[in-house]
Amino acid sequence: MKKFSDYTPFLVLIFLVCVTGISTYKINLKQQAAKENASVKKDNEAITGFVKEKIILPEFSLPNLYDESQPFSNKDLIGKYSLINFFASWCTTCRAEHENLMRLKDFGIVDIYGVAWRDINQNTKEYLAKSGNPFLKVAADNKALFTKIMGLNAVPETLVIDPEGNVILRYQGNLEDYVIEDIKAFIVSKKIK
Repeated sequence: MKKFSDYTPFLVLIFLVCVTGISTYKINLKQQAAKENASVKKDNEAITGFVKEKIILPEFSLPNLYDESQPFSNKDLIGKYSLINFFASWCTTCRAEHENLMRLKDFGIVDIYGVAWRDINQNTKEYLAKSGNPFLKVAADNKALFTKIMGLNAVPETLVIDPEGNVILRYQGNLEDYVIEDIKAFIVSKKIK
């Protein structure tokens, strides 16, 4: 006659399989919901992964990494669609998106500004010298004061700015190929109107 303890390993295995199955099911539900929410409709166009969020930027002026006499401020953003990319030389995800930022720059359809987040100026300069500089201006936010105002907790993050200087779209994470294509289509459609 078998004791209950003889079945313990089998019962533990069944329990673990059930827990794993339930966890996998819940993760799949969350991923499906995230995919459904990832596409934002703006003027009948899909902007994949962007959060439609209008933020009126406060007055700001950040030191320009290359020319302190030409700070990066709200004035740079007025009158055109612009893009601000928050990055850091130490950020591996930022490095992964860098080639796509260079490609977006080559399209010549939008001014791209960079804000180096919690970085050392010399490291940022070396990184951009080695990898290429897609930015019209690069601002240094070494103490994360501006990014704190913007509610930024991690890099990379990208903002699309309207001609009035307000944030209209916000993307957290690295800009992949399809996101660059969406940005390109969005900006081109706005310039045509």
